[in-house]
Amino acid sequence: MAERRPVPAWMRVDRDERAGLLAGLAAIALWCCTGACFATGSRLLGPGVYTTAICAMGFGAGLSLHMSRGRPWRSLFAMPLRVWFAGFAGISVYTVLLVLAVGIASDADVAQVVLVNYLWPLFILAIGALLPGEDRPTGRALAVLLVSGALGFTGVALARGPEALARPPADLLPHALALAGAVLWASYCVLLRRWNVPDDRNGSTAQWALCAMLAAMVGWFRGEWSQVGPVTGEAVFWIAFCGIGPVGLAYYWWETGMKRGPASTIAALSFFIPIGSAILMAGLFRETLSPYLLPGATLIALSSVSAHRVSRSSLLSTLHSPHDVGPQSREDIAGPVTNCRVSDRVRKDGPK
Repeated sequence: MAERRPVPAWMRVDRDERAGLLAGLAAIALWCCTGACFATGSRLLGPGVYTTAICAMGFGAGLSLHMSRGRPWRSLFAMPLRVWFAGFAGISVYTVLLVLAVGIASDADVAQVVLVNYLWPLFILAIGALLPGEDRPTGRALAVLLVSGALGFTGVALARGPEALARPPADLLPHALALAGAVLWASYCVLLRRWNVPDDRNGSTAQWALCAMLAAMVGWFRGEWSQVGPVTGEAVFWIAFCGIGPVGLAYYWWETGMKRGPASTIAALSFFIPIGSAILMAGLFRETLSPYLLPGATLIALSSVSAHRVSRSSLLSTLHSPHDVGPQSREDIAGPVTNCRVSDRVRKDGPK
């Protein structure tokens, strides 16, 4: 019998970390569906109204999953003030900034604005690597990590087509809002791991109640509520699917992945979200795929592999070694979060 070859150290993942990786992958898969959800839901109800509905549904879905695991509902809200503040900035403010960014952008600039938003996986890698930590990566490891992030974003840009970057924007304000939102969301993801927030303290679920109120205000300001017609069965389906899946379950599982899984690997893999969204949109709406999609996906795959190698070398203390050690649930994951992004102009690039 042939002798089994030893598994390289960078490929070894313990049981708990594997569960976190599966949770992150499940969130990424669900977020690939957001383009179809927002393209249809915003057309049927308006972006503000649709976002209000899916945020409320997402809160209910996350709460139900939380309680199904024998955890008290109060634990979702029993979080330190800093976690509440980070969640408000990283989820609620992020969502509103993206709504405004895409909403005020010209039709020609929407693709660029959404592309700027897809910098958030790169920011997760960069912020996690650059924050102080006793085992913070330096030298070659740091360079490889940052190059991995840049390579992933280049893959996203290439997959969308070079024309998305060739033309200068008409107004930089939407781009600035999208950039600020991406930084806030990435910072929240990193801090979840750094602060060692326990699994039974899921900040994103609690934030959806507040996000629903903010979205309702945006819809009221835009005059959408007065224009809502009869809610059809089709609208109910898209509210339920997006609210339970890409909003409720995806964000819940994403937090689990950031807390327990190989965070840098999950961040690099999230560059595949716009690729998956484009493929799904092409299948559902009979749109033509970009000829640059496969080369872009190849770059993203290379980015993910290199980021995973660095993370498995145990060099990313900020992302992989929680600093503020506290009680951490070690039970199995019940199942494997740009993300809830809203605009009446989003067609192919509905959120993270």
